[in-house]
Amino acid sequence: MPARLGSGNRPTATVSHASMKVRSSDDPMPTRVLHLLPDFDVGGGQMVIMRTIDALRGPEWEHSVAAFGDGPLLELFRAEGITCEVVGDRTMRSWPGALVRLWRLLRRERIDVMHSPNTPIDRTMAQICGAASGRPVVVWFMSIAIPLIDFPPPAGRRLAFLKRLALYPFNYVSIRLVPGMAATSHAVAESFAEHLRLPQDRFVVIPPGVPDSAFAPALDHQAAVALRSELGIGDGRPVLLNVGMLIPLKGQLQLIEMMELLADDLPTARLLLVGDGPDRTALEARIATSPAGDRIRLLGHRHDVPDLMRVADALISASLSEGFGLTMLEAMGASLPTIGVRVPAFRDFVDEGVTSELVDEQDASQLAGAVRRVFSDPARASEMGERGYERALEFRTSACVQALGALLRSASAPSAS
Repeated sequence: MPARLGSGNRPTATVSHASMKVRSSDDPMPTRVLHLLPDFDVGGGQMVIMRTIDALRGPEWEHSVAAFGDGPLLELFRAEGITCEVVGDRTMRSWPGALVRLWRLLRRERIDVMHSPNTPIDRTMAQICGAASGRPVVVWFMSIAIPLIDFPPPAGRRLAFLKRLALYPFNYVSIRLVPGMAATSHAVAESFAEHLRLPQDRFVVIPPGVPDSAFAPALDHQAAVALRSELGIGDGRPVLLNVGMLIPLKGQLQLIEMMELLADDLPTARLLLVGDGPDRTALEARIATSPAGDRIRLLGHRHDVPDLMRVADALISASLSEGFGLTMLEAMGASLPTIGVRVPAFRDFVDEGVTSELVDEQDASQLAGAVRRVFSDPARASEMGERGYERALEFRTSACVQALGALLRSASAPSAS
């Protein structure tokens, strides 16, 4: 079994790992961490790293970020005072030059340890540079091992699958040299232990956690009215919020079909789809021809998701696979009832029937039924939101990432290198 979160039958967000060797708190030298990303695009992993850096502030830490592609989050990282460098241009032909630039960055910033969220390029580059330079690497696995998703992989994940397949022999060997491995959920730890033929106790399960902003009070009436007007949802209720990359794996098409099925039971319901991706054009066309199209808004990327949660009545996910399900937990922190497909990662924080309503499949009819069950009883929907809030409090980012900090310090200790 992976290192557990807390004790008992319910996982909590407190990590205990007695074997970690941590530098003395009196040590005046900061731990210099280089976080590697595939790119600076808007994505779950990128936001988790930003929040992690924010939580691991102080004189004992110095953070830098390197990515193998540009993106809109670059300026947000820099605005936080974080040293950032784009070392590649997303293509394989840029890899040799990226390795050279990464090597120079390691030397210039005097990096003690590298941290990868386990996308194919950043982990591969980290392990090559780590082996060549003697710097330790900590890998935080954030997604289910793709080969464990039914083959062939779903559309939108095929390129990622092929990259992982090509790199598998290298990763199989090199991962055994990594001094620290974490996983965002027990499901992720179990899947990669099987995929890489590793003992499950090599993984420390560290959830990414919920930032304090997720627990902010509700918008005042004037701000809520203004936001609802901007979104074009008027007084429609319930407002169902979905956040995710626009790919078949995430199930936005099924949510559009679900809205068609809810026309008679919940004729004033609204669906907000937040995110972008390769399916955007197809989804726009589907919405344009849907009888429920006037009740669906495709919003693209948004930087105000916490505010959107405060004008929503529920968070709905149709995703077939999650490494953790952070948006679901953030919605619980906003006191929303949550609805989703029953994926293994949710076991770490969802209390089915108490905080959330789950279904077996990415199916419009099943999802519509879940929405009906939640909103047929307003008192129960409110109770689900309250219980979800209490559960989310156990997963604050500030507490969760301290375990990652201990892992980084342990890996960079002289005896671990």
